[in-house]
Amino acid sequence: MSKNKKGKVVQLKSNPLTPEKYIKTQARSLPIAECMISEEWQDTGMCNVIIARKHKTGNYTVGIYLVDLYCLGLKDTDYDFNIDPEDYEYLKEHSGVLEDCEYVLAHNIIYGAIEFADDFGFQPHKDFAITQFILEEDDENVELMDIEFGFEGQPFYVQGPNDDPNRIKQITSTLMRTAGEGNFKVVEDLDDEEFDGEDFDDEDWYDDDDEDLPGEQEEILEDVLRTLKPVNKVYGKLFRTAEENEIIKKSTIGKGYKLSKNPVKIADNEFDDAEQESHYNQLLELFENSDFQPAIKDLKKAIAQYPGKPQFYNLLQACYIFSEQFDKSDELTVEMYKRFPDYLFAMVPYANMLIDSGKSEQVLKVFNGKPDLNYLYPQRKLFNVHEAAIYYATMCRYFVAEDNIDSAELYINAILKKDIAYVPHQTIVNKALMEFCDAKIKKIKSKMDF
Repeated sequence: MSKNKKGKVVQLKSNPLTPEKYIKTQARSLPIAECMISEEWQDTGMCNVIIARKHKTGNYTVGIYLVDLYCLGLKDTDYDFNIDPEDYEYLKEHSGVLEDCEYVLAHNIIYGAIEFADDFGFQPHKDFAITQFILEEDDENVELMDIEFGFEGQPFYVQGPNDDPNRIKQITSTLMRTAGEGNFKVVEDLDDEEFDGEDFDDEDWYDDDDEDLPGEQEEILEDVLRTLKPVNKVYGKLFRTAEENEIIKKSTIGKGYKLSKNPVKIADNEFDDAEQESHYNQLLELFENSDFQPAIKDLKKAIAQYPGKPQFYNLLQACYIFSEQFDKSDELTVEMYKRFPDYLFAMVPYANMLIDSGKSEQVLKVFNGKPDLNYLYPQRKLFNVHEAAIYYATMCRYFVAEDNIDSAELYINAILKKDIAYVPHQTIVNKALMEFCDAKIKKIKSKMDF
């Protein structure tokens, strides 16, 4: 062959790697260009982690990891292969509020959460079979960091916005099997007045045929309060500064007077004579024995006989509620408030009716704009625990309806500090606690919904 004659060059067809195969075999050879994590990862228990490796071309292969440090470990993961810098910037902008972090922290968060979740029966997202290769190998070459997983050492599952009932049931059943009853917490939506599978309709709180229900009621209430504790902690870290938390703790609500368990110490509860008081007590006994219809009949006669005594109206309204005559209860609530606008037990049901009908902006007018009982009744320095409980609960419901959780918390704290959460023959405190907890959970979820 002539030296000047070149042979024909045969172009061999290349067999490029697929993105998945490239990541599994080559990604770790690319330098790590950037590691980022959600700014408030220590407070929320949920975070996005982004690991970007840079190609010689200037493009990026990126691993994205949604990590639940409280319970489920690696909830979701995905990758973007060989994307240009513009697309990479777009990805970061749409991944929540991020901050730079050292790779070793990102690695420990991801693998630590996976290990914690595995202890309770939860496996990492299926795509981790690919995205694990964007991370460094999990071996002794990566420094081990001390990071807390779970909430106070226990799994704490906050229902995600896309978790359907079957998913929730599966997670709860797994935790029951692996952690054991009482060793984990599940926080679900309370939109339908449900809490961990318990219905909270008014009739569930008082069933006079069930002598054991007060104990069950107390148990359910304790469950709500146990859930409120971690919710308060997470909410405080997410939405308040230390100074704001301290201001709330120093609230003066309930500090300008004393409380008594004596039922006589109630506003406008005086009777004109012993006969009138005896008549009232007889009707009260009918109510307490669930003899609602005879009580209603006799109370109507008593109101005609004593038209200026609001106690009889209040007792009649209670009879209507517990006999499920809600329309009549509402009618009487309006009438009672018109007749006795300064009577606390007329103000409270009327204010709650306004809240339930979407007219919460009118509530403060009912209470003459007063923020506490001693301002509402300046001549008094002693109130009954029943008065305090229903007033605090109503004010809490009002501020929740107005989306003012900080102010609502002032009244919830007063209920808890004075240990008046359980009030016989009242559901308003229970309702306020649930609505308050629900409002905080929704705020937390909105913050954690990446």
